[in-house]
Amino acid sequence: MDRDTSKSRVAPLELYKCTPRTNCGECGSATCLAFATLVVTGREKIGACAHLDEEKVKPLRSRLEQQLSAGVGVSREGFEKTMEFLSGEILKCDFRVRAESLGAKLEEGAGGGGLVFPYFNQAVLVTKSDIENLSGGPLSAWEKILIFNYVIGGGTEPSGAWVGMESLPNSVSKIKSLRAHCEEVLGRHFSGRIEAFAKAVLAWGREVDLKGEGVDFAVEFAIFPKLAIRLLFWDEVKDEGYACRVKFLFDSRVLQVLDLESLLFACEQITDRAACGR
Repeated sequence: MDRDTSKSRVAPLELYKCTPRTNCGECGSATCLAFATLVVTGREKIGACAHLDEEKVKPLRSRLEQQLSAGVGVSREGFEKTMEFLSGEILKCDFRVRAESLGAKLEEGAGGGGLVFPYFNQAVLVTKSDIENLSGGPLSAWEKILIFNYVIGGGTEPSGAWVGMESLPNSVSKIKSLRAHCEEVLGRHFSGRIEAFAKAVLAWGREVDLKGEGVDFAVEFAIFPKLAIRLLFWDEVKDEGYACRVKFLFDSRVLQVLDLESLLFACEQITDRAACGR
């Protein structure tokens, strides 16, 4: 990275000022700041927002293209700004009111207490200032963002109707990522190894019998008390030329609980845990 590129780099807050700042969610992110952070760190396209102030954003486009092509990394800054924003939103949450809707237990204490609830196969404590893994081990910055987003979302009772990401609004930009980073990865890793797939996912998921619907194996993961994700598996059939296929399903109300970027991250967590045997 040369000095000129470093000095002229676009920061998330600079791009955020070009957004409508309405948190409409049409881009797939929960907030305009989250969208700006993803663009600056190369995880989202600037064109995903149809409401940018073109006069303000025009001088940023070439600078942004230059820094991304030069590999200028601002992930740490992005995490810090996103966490700063979410921490402010958490301070507005009434834990006593939200505990039931989130499926959480209220822990009384100074500073508003905290909320305890399951996250995957662990238990976490969310306070007004931080998140603690009560099962031991660290939580990554992205995991903390995911957990904070769940609390801020407030929780919603699931509908019981399962859909693919293509059925969720404004998901076009995320479908390709889900297939490339999750579904195709698992398909390649477990092709011809359905027993290994079952062993890997049943350590922290529960089997769902969908064989009557032509699914070779199905599993459901409780990410949070009010958020589950299903994973369907069809093994390869070499004689007939069918490749192994994997598909993620979500409750039709999932976007009332999490934004698309957080949902994609949850799927990446499932993929990583299954493929690595964690």
